[in-house]
Amino acid sequence: MPTIMKRRGSCLLMLALLAVGCSQPVSDSEDGAPDSTEAAEPADSSSGFDDDEIDGPAVMAPAGPETPGVTDDTITVSFIITDTSAVAAAFGWEVPTEGDREAQVAALVDDINTRGGIAGRTIDAKVHVFNAMTDGPVAEEALCNAITQDDQAFAVVMTGQFQENARPCYANAKTLMLDATLYPVDDVGFEELAPYLWSPFLPSYDNLTAGMASSLIDSGWFASGTVGVISIDSGLSQRAYAQEFAPVLDAAGVEVASFNSIDPTDGRAFENDLLQAIVNFKEANVDRVVAIGGSRLISWFINTAITQNFEPQYAVSSYDSPDFNIFNYGPQMVGATGISVLPGADVADDQWPFPANDAEAACLDVFSDAGLATDDRAMVRTGLMFCDAVQLLAAAGDGAAEVSAEGFGDAMWALGAGFEAASVYSVQFVPGQYAGGGSFMPFAFDAGCECMVVGGSPIDFDG
Repeated sequence: MPTIMKRRGSCLLMLALLAVGCSQPVSDSEDGAPDSTEAAEPADSSSGFDDDEIDGPAVMAPAGPETPGVTDDTITVSFIITDTSAVAAAFGWEVPTEGDREAQVAALVDDINTRGGIAGRTIDAKVHVFNAMTDGPVAEEALCNAITQDDQAFAVVMTGQFQENARPCYANAKTLMLDATLYPVDDVGFEELAPYLWSPFLPSYDNLTAGMASSLIDSGWFASGTVGVISIDSGLSQRAYAQEFAPVLDAAGVEVASFNSIDPTDGRAFENDLLQAIVNFKEANVDRVVAIGGSRLISWFINTAITQNFEPQYAVSSYDSPDFNIFNYGPQMVGATGISVLPGADVADDQWPFPANDAEAACLDVFSDAGLATDDRAMVRTGLMFCDAVQLLAAAGDGAAEVSAEGFGDAMWALGAGFEAASVYSVQFVPGQYAGGGSFMPFAFDAGCECMVVGGSPIDFDG
């Protein structure tokens, strides 16, 4: 377990490193820069999707003005694979093992190209393996430059990018982002980067925060305890708390006994803020802790709370890395309650059917036909999001009037609730909104199985 001294001076960096689990070791260049490769050729495979599902548009849509990465024959799509193995080894963390994500991308691209590609064009796939140990604003800008300048990508499928400068960099280059990172963005943030930033399979942070508050109240989690809040010191967190979280609690008569802002931009300030929050919580007899703002704040708080003999119950969502916390801080997860939006990162296969729907089964068929392991959902958790991204780009390409961020955005909105996702409980595209995650599942930690257990059926965020 990392100590506070190990964190000192590096908290900002490490907040970004608890990404979506660890894969089999993948290669990075010797100087630590992202490794960019063409998608490797997979084994011969037959499609897991209906042959007639994607045939390309009847008339090839033209490329929009100043749209990068599009020719009459090809469309360039970059994929970011985040490798956290070095981070896990350095800090002694345990993380789940994924399959060969580079081969998964190759299989998906080969499959979609055999069925017409995107907007009548063959995908020219570029794969970048990003070493999370090197993460920081400079590294993520270098990665962005490699994708936007060297690849000239039309679209990038993102995982594990937690620096604030990353998304504006892609938007400035007019590169469409399909963001599969558990990085909180609210409606204000999406509007600032429109029409380039999409989180098509995950919810906006507005919906997530309001859904969390309502679910915690419905579960009775607040009823028998005293509530304390820790919040990342940011405009997003302030908006989420004031506009989405606090009003739901106020309406239910739930009082927040102690509210604490946490500054993540400086290692010493971050550490001191966590310690001060624990002091304040003890004075207020807090035994229920909620985190606002993502950034794996719960994980860092638990690590600090252990050193102070403070053992509250925690509210958690997918953005709080529940599987990581169970692997590394299992005893502290007793009583944890919250909402899941990403089953591959949250719950075991016996908690949610595997495969859960036709889309997931089709993605698994593509992997299996390419000779790749599909033993459990955790092994393909990122692969399923890549699969959804490729299928969504193809579906949007069929309906787009032009190949551009604007054209594909209009086409995705036109899909409404008609796109079935493999990686999440449901998606729904609403005109004017850039996040598609449509529903969540309430879940709670079960000490018997040492796992998160879902309850009931998926609940719509808007409902």
